[in-house]
Amino acid sequence: MLRRLIPKEYDFFASFEKSTEQAVVAAKLLLRLTENFADADPIAREIESIEHACDEITHRALDELNRVFITPLDREDIHAIVISIDDVVDLINTCASRMAFLNVGTPTSYAVNNAKQIVRGCEKMSEAVHLLRSTKNYDKVTQHCIAIHDVENAADDIFRDALVNLFATEKDAIAVIKWKDIYEMLEAVTDRLETVANLLHGVVVKMS
Repeated sequence: MLRRLIPKEYDFFASFEKSTEQAVVAAKLLLRLTENFADADPIAREIESIEHACDEITHRALDELNRVFITPLDREDIHAIVISIDDVVDLINTCASRMAFLNVGTPTSYAVNNAKQIVRGCEKMSEAVHLLRSTKNYDKVTQHCIAIHDVENAADDIFRDALVNLFATEKDAIAVIKWKDIYEMLEAVTDRLETVANLLHGVVVKMS
């Protein structure tokens, strides 16, 4: 009888892994979109469906976090990691929908290069969380977190160069506003990836 009353253990690591795997898929679709705006609408819809799937994973994990007695990591760490990974996918979805909606014409090398950094950052994030189950892997987790910081730094450089080029060459004020918005959203994704890296590194430090 008591066993029935105690909630079964929930695999929070699996939630991290599933969400980051979806983030990688969404990031690769975003890169495809930045390379060819002609396919923007169907790709944006596909990314939106991935975002909805990640929302379901996030909601389930947070519900379980409120029910279980024992967790593999501190509750606040689990909560923050789940939310931040979901934020990455949300922001990728926002980038895609903005590009599809704003109809900015020809893709720029800056958008493509920042999307490539997002793909790399999402891949490193996924690799890091797949190693998080065992403290034996924490050195590798740290290496992936450092790689995500490198991604964020590279994205910052691309963002600055993109704005310099935009204001120097674009004469249409509306186009400036549209592209500035897109560049800012792309850069926001890598900022949130860095947030995830900081959280994962915090877990490594705490659990080592």
